[in-house]
Amino acid sequence: MSTLPSCSAADLAQLLAGPKTTTTTLAAQYICNQFTALSAHSTATTYAVDTTYLLFSSYLVFSMQLGFAMLCAGSVRAKNTLNILLTNVLDAAAGAVFYYLLDLHSPSGTRTRSSGADSSR
Repeated sequence: MSTLPSCSAADLAQLLAGPKTTTTTLAAQYICNQFTALSAHSTATTYAVDTTYLLFSSYLVFSMQLGFAMLCAGSVRAKNTLNILLTNVLDAAAGAVFYYLLDLHSPSGTRTRSSGADSSR
């Protein structure tokens, strides 16, 4: 995402009316404040959309795990159904534990430990 150029009230004052007057400077400061607020709102919105996408994708992965469990349970004899379902539950639980412990693929794209320490040191 590209960043907005810096907003200078002095530069905008020259563009608005030419000579520096109090009204021109106030208008330029107001415009700069609006651009700053817009940039902050855009950053917050981007973060919210990214988080929502990540959570929805996680939900879909766990839904696929449930579907795979039903597929496996339907392909074995009735006496083995409980064992197959337990295997699928343990598979999902082990995956969640290893993801938490190793944290190899963080959403930010950097490799960090779960404790928050940087692994590049």
